Amino acid sequence: MPISIETVNQLNSQESQYDSEFFKQFAADITVYEDDDILLVDKPAGLLSIDGKDLKVSLLSRLEKANPDIKLIHRLDMDTSGLMIFAKNKPAQTHISKQFIERIPQKEYQAVVMGTLAVPGKKGEINIPVRYEPTIKPKHVADPDWKKHALTHYEVLHHELREGKAVTRVALHPITGRSHQLRVHMQHLGHVIIGDPIYAEGEALSIAPRLNLHAHKLRLKHPTMNTWMAWESEVPF
Repeated sequence: MPISIETVNQLNSQESQYDSEFFKQFAADITVYEDDDILLVDKPAGLLSIDGKDLKVSLLSRLEKANPDIKLIHRLDMDTSGLMIFAKNKPAQTHISKQFIERIPQKEYQAVVMGTLAVPGKKGEINIPVRYEPTIKPKHVADPDWKKHALTHYEVLHHELREGKAVTRVALHPITGRSHQLRVHMQHLGHVIIGDPIYAEGEALSIAPRLNLHAHKLRLKHPTMNTWMAWESEVPF
């Protein structure tokens, strides 16, 4: 859902009034792991990864105010929470960015989707391209004729009830990293992620106060030690 210009201006104004101690404390509160080369944080839902065209409030800009050397590697959707890795120097940024390009990092998200999806333990894949659709922005759509493929592996964890409605908790492993890939792939499967302000409607939207999508686990090679490291963030829903 688009944010009104009045809200954008209010948020920008509020952000400009915070002092350096606010940003340092913010960074400290969300830090999962830090060393001389990398910073792992637990991104809050509802916060842009990078500044938008109008809204100048984002995870990156806040972290840069705490440490000007912070460098972006990848992004999460504004509505998604969970693990994000940043570099603290250019060589580390180059090293880890190359890993993402080569699809070396192992990523696991958790999501809660509307309805009963298969049986617990069921594994599958969704292999259909995802592209931006300007006529219904900011939505993306599944398009089998699009040139760039998109692949997600999933596993059904268990079934739950939310407000008396059947939902399913799933683990999602994106092999590619297209914008809105997990959200569109689950919708394409017929089980939209609950609380999604862009793709969910009716009960699927109202049943949860936020998008139930969280970057739960991340595993990759450290840029200088060249050893595998793994992190996990508690799922908040």
